[in-house]
Amino acid sequence: PTDSGPTEIVELFSAFNQMARDLRAADSDREVMLAGISHDLRTPLARMRLELELSCLDEEARSGIDGDMDQIEHCVAQLLEYARPTGEAPKEAINISKPIQGLCFRDQFYTESQKGTLTYNIEPLMYARIKEINLIRVVGNLIENARRYGRAEDGSLHISVKLYSHGDNIRIDVADQGRGVNPREIDRLMRPFARGNAARSNVSGAGLGLAISKRLLQSAGGTLCLMQNKPQGLLCRIEIPKASNSNNLLDKTKQ
Repeated sequence: PTDSGPTEIVELFSAFNQMARDLRAADSDREVMLAGISHDLRTPLARMRLELELSCLDEEARSGIDGDMDQIEHCVAQLLEYARPTGEAPKEAINISKPIQGLCFRDQFYTESQKGTLTYNIEPLMYARIKEINLIRVVGNLIENARRYGRAEDGSLHISVKLYSHGDNIRIDVADQGRGVNPREIDRLMRPFARGNAARSNVSGAGLGLAISKRLLQSAGGTLCLMQNKPQGLLCRIEIPKASNSNNLLDKTKQ
């Protein structure tokens, strides 16, 4: 932006700079507001839990109230997570194949305990500039969504995870063979506080899981897309830019 030149150009740049400042301020205000609301809710919730433990309610009533409070706490946790700044992508690339392989290995056993199957195909030595904890949270959230809402009409559950190279990007596909979602709802599901149809909206939370995942990926230059899986189900696709790494040869000797 410049302070010199024709009056119209100067005014245009001035308006653009003001708009950018306003957007940053609005984003900051949103984060402060959500964090404040979430923090203020936690104290009365803790007090209510204590009062519930000391109450003389029967077990059924206590269980119902306890479940409602769990849902409120989950909403509060999501609000705090959404309000938290994502930060910048790390300067050094990491081998994302390793943590995703480990995540799938652990989740495979848990999925089997839930009467389902999880298969995975992870291409080795895929490097990207993203925080490992953020990537694990995103992929883990997608797997959990598939585990909860990806059952077919016959009750079977089959989840697949695939990490592979695609041009200048790395793709991570998490797919199920359930009922999927209405194609017209896909864009809306990516927005904050959105809920899907009955097959995938019976959830405890503020409807922020996918929105949080999208923000975490965007901070690393990545994207998250939802699409219909073939022949049925939902496919969630992550794309992250590839990055070279000076330790590539060293990692190869370790594997």
